[in-house]
Amino acid sequence: MFLKREKELSKLKTFLSSENSTAAMIYGVRQIGKSALILKSIEGMKNILYYECLDSTTEEDIKQISRRIRTQLQLPEIKADDIIELFDNLKAFNRNFTIILDEYQYLKRNFTSGNMDSYMQSIIDSLKGSGIKIILSGSYVSEMKELLLKTNPLFNRFQLIIHLKELDYYDAAAFYPDLSSREKAMFYSVFGGSPNALSLLNPEKSLEDNIKELFLHESAPLRFYIEYILFQELRKAQSANAVMDILKNSKYRFSEIEEKIKGVEEKNLARQLKVLLDMEAVEKVSPINAKDDKRKTFYTITNNLVRFYYAYIFSNKAELARIGPDLFFRLYIEPSLNTFISYRAEEIARSYFMRKARENALGDVFDIGTYWYDDKKRKKNGEFDCVLKRDNSYDIYEVKFLSSKLSKKLMEEEIRKIQEIESINIGKMGFISFSGFECELSGIDQICGDELYL
Repeated sequence: MFLKREKELSKLKTFLSSENSTAAMIYGVRQIGKSALILKSIEGMKNILYYECLDSTTEEDIKQISRRIRTQLQLPEIKADDIIELFDNLKAFNRNFTIILDEYQYLKRNFTSGNMDSYMQSIIDSLKGSGIKIILSGSYVSEMKELLLKTNPLFNRFQLIIHLKELDYYDAAAFYPDLSSREKAMFYSVFGGSPNALSLLNPEKSLEDNIKELFLHESAPLRFYIEYILFQELRKAQSANAVMDILKNSKYRFSEIEEKIKGVEEKNLARQLKVLLDMEAVEKVSPINAKDDKRKTFYTITNNLVRFYYAYIFSNKAELARIGPDLFFRLYIEPSLNTFISYRAEEIARSYFMRKARENALGDVFDIGTYWYDDKKRKKNGEFDCVLKRDNSYDIYEVKFLSSKLSKKLMEEEIRKIQEIESINIGKMGFISFSGFECELSGIDQICGDELYL
């Protein structure tokens, strides 16, 4: 199932149809839809060679590419001692081809005769004017990002670079269009925006049933993906699982992670977190009014799907095996699932405003995020869920993921708390309620869940 990605698809098709383009690079974490995007872009095209590099020897890769030349391009099989010779022989046919090397990091990693990136640079430079295009794609984000560094031979060699990321809450909803806005938020909070994961959902079944089938049953596909595919890359960070298990559905400062984790020195923890950041397994977040304050810089898991796994399954696998999916869901997941989702609802609200800002529908907004306040008078501090930074003020929105409509009493209580904070210049105040509102309040912006998906 191929949904969304219209912008990326358009860019890739433009690259493929351009006579002046030679090389493209597409990268993103596993299961994010890179291969699906590439295959969609070449539908109906001829003279395409698609090859997924092996985690094997370079010699085996060259042998397999030569075979694909015969089977996919309908040409005589090429014999070559190295990859440069292979492309030189391919150019000798004087025809237009597109060569797609998926999971390029394996070809790069397993090359023992030198620097594969240097070889690839020589190949790309030699392809100009030949009618041959090459697309390099890879899932190991940190290794693929190396190709973009100024010190890398491939720097400035790509006419198109696509960093494929998760679908946001709005685009993810295309996989379950008939659900209510509240249900859409629930599905996104658990399963995130990976197209491969979303394509496994059954929207006709409940969230509970989908969790059981895709996470809890033996050999459940999403659990298999995390434990047998994602874990392979996480091994680069020695303390990855320990860090991810600490973060779960929360966010923590470096000092807080250091305090919770055992047997890892500060310097080593910093290195491990950097690896996780480079892999895009975790991200650093800061309030928009304190971006340079390390005391207010937090680490959090990037992906909702992975976050759910660590929040509920990672530390409880033995219990799941003993009591089974039904009882496990009732005892371990159901009691806190609404709280888990409510944290992600705040993320959805911020994403909603980001979409609106890109559509120029909000006026002059300098930034969107959370806001940290220190109320010295009342000796209180905390964070507002969703804030829009304007020139001289901040618009503050409280996000509520309740099962019933937001009441007038609760809104007035929240407004009073916000107005008590003296350190912030408030512009507009508002609420986002996924279940709607009991009434309207004058001068207060009220956004219901359905509006988020218009």
